[in-house]
Amino acid sequence: MAKLLYFASLFSITIFLLGCNPDRTPQPILDTSPAPETEEEANQVDEFRETYVVVRGDTLIAIAHQFGIHLNDLVRENNIADPTMIYVGQVLLIPPPPSEDDGPLLTIPPPTDPLLPTLEPTTSALN
Repeated sequence: MAKLLYFASLFSITIFLLGCNPDRTPQPILDTSPAPETEEEANQVDEFRETYVVVRGDTLIAIAHQFGIHLNDLVRENNIADPTMIYVGQVLLIPPPPSEDDGPLLTIPPPTDPLLPTLEPTTSALN
């Protein structure tokens, strides 16, 4: 008899709790799993040659020189706001070195027609 009362009370509590729910329509389940990696994102990850862990005494310019890359590329790749502020244990992504096919970033030809006249030495009357 005690078991019957126990199960009856559990059933009553369940019915009561179900009755307290004002919205009885089922809600969609949100998928919180990470989105599958696209091919473009996979290629971006493969672009990096390696990582480097900062040790005491390191500077970004020395790290860039060690890997044969430009300082600006290292700063840009790691989203570093202040290049003078790196810390021991910081993991830096090392971008690949520039290829020889890229060529120079900027070439400035010598001026062919100077706008300013050439200056000639003169003597001053005040000497």
